[in-house]
Amino acid sequence: MNNEKQRPPEAKPYEIVAAALNEQGFLLQHKVAETLAKPDDRQTHAHQWQVEALEVPVSVANEATRIDLLLRHYSSKESPWYAVLECKRLAREYKRWVFFGETYKSRGPTAGSYYIEQADFIGMWDHSGPPPMNHYLATRPASDQCPAFDFYLEARLARPGGGRTVSATSAIEDAFQQVTLGQAGLAMRMRATNILKFRLLSVVVTTAEVAVALFDPARVSLEYGKIEAADLTLESRRWVAVNYRVNDIISHQSLLTTNRSQEIGVDIAARQVRTVFVVQAAHIHEFLAWLARHFNCES
Repeated sequence: MNNEKQRPPEAKPYEIVAAALNEQGFLLQHKVAETLAKPDDRQTHAHQWQVEALEVPVSVANEATRIDLLLRHYSSKESPWYAVLECKRLAREYKRWVFFGETYKSRGPTAGSYYIEQADFIGMWDHSGPPPMNHYLATRPASDQCPAFDFYLEARLARPGGGRTVSATSAIEDAFQQVTLGQAGLAMRMRATNILKFRLLSVVVTTAEVAVALFDPARVSLEYGKIEAADLTLESRRWVAVNYRVNDIISHQSLLTTNRSQEIGVDIAARQVRTVFVVQAAHIHEFLAWLARHFNCES
């Protein structure tokens, strides 16, 4: 009798390639692009967002990246609305993205506002140099159904054994850094090609579950910085917003014409915050329709 362990059957080449494809995030990007493609050559989706370009190379200072998908709202040929999309699959162990913390009392960014990068041509231009532009962060009222959160984490669906951690932040943080770097690089590219009017929105499309943690801050222990599970409510959402603070490289290299402020909170709100929307991939069309309505992209 042969006691040697039998070797598992050798994987077929297509099985290895399928595993390789599933290990990376390109399939999600490809699927989202296909989903957002025009239904046919004669019409657009009802929300009027279309794919303008894929894998758009941009850079800010010495940092380079590629925008996964660039959308444009085609309500007219002169529409200034663009959406920068970063596609992010959930991490293998952390399948729920949780958002929390709404700040209304700060002198800086507030949960009641979205911060949108936009630029407009002003004055006269003789074409002998760059056109005069007013380039700034516009403050727009946030939707009551979609306030802007300050904090986020990735959570496991079940508590693991062995004292292993139940949370992480790396996937969300990486997605936010990539999409805001892409937005900043796109703005610089638009200014370099003399696009005279634009509004930019940052969007992260994910396969993770999206939820918000609701609790009374008074229930958080000041001594330990913790909360009892019974004092917290978890609600599923199709999409959320986050007022994300971009890094200093993006802030310093951006072409914003806003004057600096000596008040730190005011300066951050005016120059260093970008609202990033996070949407479940399965709800991308509903989200884009809401986005067009909320920002009145047709006007």
